[in-house]
Amino acid sequence: MKKEYQSIPFIILCLLLNIQRSAAQDKWEMIVNLKGNWKFAIGDNKRWTEPDFSDREWENILVPSNWEDEGFNGYNGHAWYRKTFEGSALNNSKWTFDLFLGYIDDVDEVYLNGHKIGGSGSFPPKYHTAYNASRKYHMPGEYINFNGKNVIAVRVYDAEHYGGIVSGQVGIFTNKDDEDLAINLRGIWDFKITGRNEGYQEFDKSYLLNLSQSANEEKDNNGKRWVNITVPGVWEHQGFNDYNGSAWYRKTFTIPASLKGEDLILMLGKIDDYDKTYLNGKLVGTTNHYNKLRIYNITSDMFNSGTNTLLIYVNDPQGYGGIYDSPIGLMKQSDFTRYFRWRK
Repeated sequence: MKKEYQSIPFIILCLLLNIQRSAAQDKWEMIVNLKGNWKFAIGDNKRWTEPDFSDREWENILVPSNWEDEGFNGYNGHAWYRKTFEGSALNNSKWTFDLFLGYIDDVDEVYLNGHKIGGSGSFPPKYHTAYNASRKYHMPGEYINFNGKNVIAVRVYDAEHYGGIVSGQVGIFTNKDDEDLAINLRGIWDFKITGRNEGYQEFDKSYLLNLSQSANEEKDNNGKRWVNITVPGVWEHQGFNDYNGSAWYRKTFTIPASLKGEDLILMLGKIDDYDKTYLNGKLVGTTNHYNKLRIYNITSDMFNSGTNTLLIYVNDPQGYGGIYDSPIGLMKQSDFTRYFRWRK
């Protein structure tokens, strides 16, 4: 098989790769187009996240475009964008939603109705650019006003050259792969690096219990602290540039009583490179390949009707690291069989 693959002419191979990329892109469907005029202000004020803040006196700016071409030539520093949309366009019970903001130069934090839903790069004093990262942030349903006005606020920092929401697709999208998920786990997770390349580790129950219960601000013995990270997305684009080593992801979530007695499938997209995944302190699976889908069986006796905690240990010895691709969530076993057969 390997020899047959290598014998494919280069131009045909390129076409096949383009078809695969197109198929992956086709899973996204735009629901609300957010290209056009946004409100814009230079400066930095956390009050600008608030949905009731009046931005009437702000400047209008075209998105996407670099702000140098919109009358702010030579400006480097902090600025904010704001945009409103009507939630009635998202009122479909089968859909979940992601906010696409194309490419932002250099760093961003994004808020929906005052709630942080994502970010890329890191702001000063520990500045790190993420100008080459595509921004796709999950919009939790509990933050959306489906019957009225919603406000998106984007904090941006630009260190040099062009700045702002500069290019790419800008809008609210739904993903066809997510429609079959019983629980969507995209979005903000807790994250903590270990500070070292630990390799393939074993962890006892008391250690896992401590990780599950420790507060976000608590430091461990190595001085490492839990922070927020967007999943999916490589950690290099989220303030951990050039970090090669181990880290923990944590997500506490609710499984409704309606799923009691169901066997579930945990889907964690793709992880670079090695993972050990625990649900409520019990190992549910491990994989050692950066390009392999993580698909783990969760029997009905492994989860609680109510609060559950996922812990994912990731080891990345080189290159990009982290939970970098979707789908991310839990699916009923019966739905998964059909999904896997017909997925692209």
